[in-house]
Amino acid sequence: MKVQIAFDTIPQEKGVYILILRVEELLNLGIGSLGSVSVKPGLYAYVGSARSFGGLRSRIKHHLMKEKKRLWWHIDYLTSLSNVKILCVVYGLTELDLEECIAEALSKSSCWRYAIPGFGSSDKRSYSHLFNCVCNTSQCIDDSKKALQQCVGIANTICFNA
Repeated sequence: MKVQIAFDTIPQEKGVYILILRVEELLNLGIGSLGSVSVKPGLYAYVGSARSFGGLRSRIKHHLMKEKKRLWWHIDYLTSLSNVKILCVVYGLTELDLEECIAEALSKSSCWRYAIPGFGSSDKRSYSHLFNCVCNTSQCIDDSKKALQQCVGIANTICFNA
Protein backbone atom coordinates (compact mmCIF):
# COMPACT_ATOMS: atom_id res chain seq x y z
CA MET A 1 0.00 0.00 0.00
CA LYS A 2 1.36 3.41 -0.95
CA VAL A 3 1.22 6.08 1.75
CA GLN A 4 -0.57 9.23 0.61
CA ILE A 5 0.56 12.35 2.41
CA ALA A 6 0.84 16.03 1.64
CA PHE A 7 4.54 16.38 2.35
CA ASP A 8 4.26 20.17 2.35
CA THR A 9 2.52 19.85 5.74
CA ILE A 10 5.76 18.52 7.25
CA PRO A 11 8.19 21.30 8.20
CA GLN A 12 11.52 21.61 6.43
CA GLU A 13 13.11 22.89 9.63
CA LYS A 14 15.53 20.85 11.70
CA GLY A 15 14.08 18.61 14.37
CA VAL A 16 13.84 15.32 16.17
CA TYR A 17 11.28 12.57 15.69
CA ILE A 18 9.99 9.22 16.80
CA LEU A 19 8.82 6.81 14.11
CA ILE A 20 6.08 4.48 15.32
CA LEU A 21 6.16 1.35 13.18
CA ARG A 22 4.59 -2.08 13.10
CA VAL A 23 6.61 -5.18 12.24
CA GLU A 24 4.14 -7.74 10.90
CA GLU A 25 6.27 -10.89 11.05
CA LEU A 26 9.53 -12.19 12.52
CA LEU A 27 12.51 -10.64 10.77
CA ASN A 28 16.04 -12.03 10.74
CA LEU A 29 18.27 -9.33 9.32
CA GLY A 30 21.89 -8.49 8.80
CA ILE A 31 22.19 -4.83 9.79
CA GLY A 32 25.51 -3.18 9.02
CA SER A 33 27.63 -2.81 12.15
CA LEU A 34 25.08 -4.67 14.31
CA GLY A 35 25.41 -7.97 12.46
CA SER A 36 22.56 -10.51 12.60
CA VAL A 37 19.50 -9.43 14.57
CA SER A 38 15.99 -10.78 15.05
CA VAL A 39 13.03 -8.43 15.22
CA LYS A 40 9.81 -9.94 16.58
CA PRO A 41 6.40 -8.87 15.32
CA GLY A 42 4.98 -5.89 17.19
CA LEU A 43 4.96 -2.15 17.61
CA TYR A 44 8.28 -0.27 17.68
CA ALA A 45 9.52 3.28 18.18
CA TYR A 46 12.65 4.62 16.56
CA VAL A 47 14.24 7.86 17.77
CA GLY A 48 15.97 9.99 15.14
CA SER A 49 16.96 13.49 14.19
CA ALA A 50 16.79 15.57 11.05
CA ARG A 51 19.41 18.26 11.37
CA SER A 52 20.64 18.51 7.79
CA PHE A 53 19.38 19.88 4.45
CA GLY A 54 15.63 19.42 3.99
CA GLY A 55 15.01 18.94 7.70
CA LEU A 56 12.12 16.84 8.95
CA ARG A 57 10.28 16.76 5.61
CA SER A 58 13.23 15.24 3.79
CA ARG A 59 14.04 12.70 6.52
CA ILE A 60 10.44 11.54 7.02
CA LYS A 61 9.96 11.25 3.27
CA HIS A 62 13.11 9.09 3.13
CA HIS A 63 11.77 6.79 5.85
CA LEU A 64 8.40 6.40 4.11
CA MET A 65 9.98 5.35 0.80
CA LYS A 66 10.25 1.57 0.52
CA GLU A 67 12.77 1.64 -2.31
CA LYS A 68 15.97 3.24 -1.13
CA LYS A 69 19.09 3.66 -3.25
CA ARG A 70 21.23 2.75 -0.26
CA LEU A 71 20.51 1.48 3.24
CA TRP A 72 22.15 4.40 5.02
CA TRP A 73 20.92 4.16 8.62
CA HIS A 74 20.04 1.13 10.76
CA ILE A 75 16.35 2.05 10.50
CA ASP A 76 16.53 1.78 6.68
CA TYR A 77 16.92 -1.99 7.05
CA LEU A 78 13.42 -2.03 8.59
CA THR A 79 11.60 0.74 6.72
CA SER A 80 12.59 -0.68 3.33
CA LEU A 81 10.65 -3.91 4.01
CA SER A 82 7.05 -4.41 2.85
CA ASN A 83 6.08 -6.12 6.13
CA VAL A 84 7.11 -3.06 8.18
CA LYS A 85 4.59 -0.20 8.25
CA ILE A 86 5.15 3.29 9.59
CA LEU A 87 2.00 4.16 11.52
CA CYS A 88 2.85 7.60 12.94
CA VAL A 89 5.61 10.15 13.28
CA VAL A 90 5.87 12.23 16.43
CA TYR A 91 8.17 15.21 15.89
CA GLY A 92 9.37 18.48 17.31
CA LEU A 93 11.30 21.39 15.88
CA THR A 94 14.73 22.01 17.33
CA GLU A 95 18.28 22.68 16.23
CA LEU A 96 19.57 20.78 19.25
CA ASP A 97 20.74 17.16 19.20
CA LEU A 98 18.12 15.69 21.55
CA GLU A 99 18.03 12.04 20.45
CA GLU A 100 19.68 10.85 23.67
CA CYS A 101 17.22 12.84 25.79
CA ILE A 102 14.25 11.30 23.96
CA ALA A 103 15.69 7.78 24.11
CA GLU A 104 16.24 8.23 27.86
CA ALA A 105 12.66 9.47 28.33
CA LEU A 106 11.27 6.50 26.36
CA SER A 107 13.39 4.09 28.41
CA LYS A 108 11.68 5.37 31.57
CA SER A 109 8.19 4.88 30.11
CA SER A 110 6.13 1.94 31.32
CA CYS A 111 5.18 1.19 27.69
CA TRP A 112 8.53 1.01 25.93
CA ARG A 113 11.47 -1.41 26.29
CA TYR A 114 14.83 -1.36 24.53
CA ALA A 115 14.64 -3.60 21.46
CA ILE A 116 18.15 -4.02 19.98
CA PRO A 117 21.34 -2.78 21.69
CA GLY A 118 23.16 -0.17 19.60
CA PHE A 119 20.37 0.20 17.03
CA GLY A 120 20.48 3.73 15.65
CA SER A 121 22.77 4.87 18.43
CA SER A 122 26.24 3.87 17.28
CA ASP A 123 27.23 7.55 17.26
CA LYS A 124 25.59 8.25 20.66
CA ARG A 125 25.97 7.17 24.26
CA SER A 126 22.38 5.82 24.28
CA TYR A 127 21.90 2.07 24.73
CA SER A 128 19.53 1.97 21.75
CA HIS A 129 17.20 4.16 19.70
CA LEU A 130 14.81 1.30 18.90
CA PHE A 131 12.13 0.40 21.41
CA ASN A 132 9.42 -2.28 21.57
CA CYS A 133 5.91 -1.45 22.81
CA VAL A 134 4.57 -3.52 25.73
CA CYS A 135 1.23 -1.63 26.02
CA ASN A 136 -1.57 -0.97 23.54
CA THR A 137 -0.90 1.13 20.44
CA SER A 138 -2.63 4.33 21.58
CA GLN A 139 -0.91 4.28 24.98
CA CYS A 140 2.50 3.77 23.32
CA ILE A 141 1.86 6.68 20.94
CA ASP A 142 0.79 8.87 23.88
CA ASP A 143 3.96 7.93 25.80
CA SER A 144 6.02 8.80 22.71
CA LYS A 145 4.45 12.26 22.59
CA LYS A 146 5.18 12.75 26.29
CA ALA A 147 8.81 11.68 25.85
CA LEU A 148 9.33 14.10 22.97
CA GLN A 149 7.54 16.91 24.82
CA GLN A 150 9.79 16.32 27.82
CA CYS A 151 12.84 17.06 25.68
CA VAL A 152 11.57 19.52 23.07
CA GLY A 153 8.49 21.12 24.64
CA ILE A 154 6.02 20.65 21.78
CA ALA A 155 5.22 17.39 19.99
CA ASN A 156 3.34 17.15 16.71
CA THR A 157 1.95 13.88 15.37
CA ILE A 158 1.20 12.65 11.88
CA CYS A 159 -0.47 9.24 11.52
CA PHE A 160 -0.91 7.29 8.29
CA ASN A 161 -3.40 4.74 6.99
CA ALA A 162 -0.83 2.01 6.57
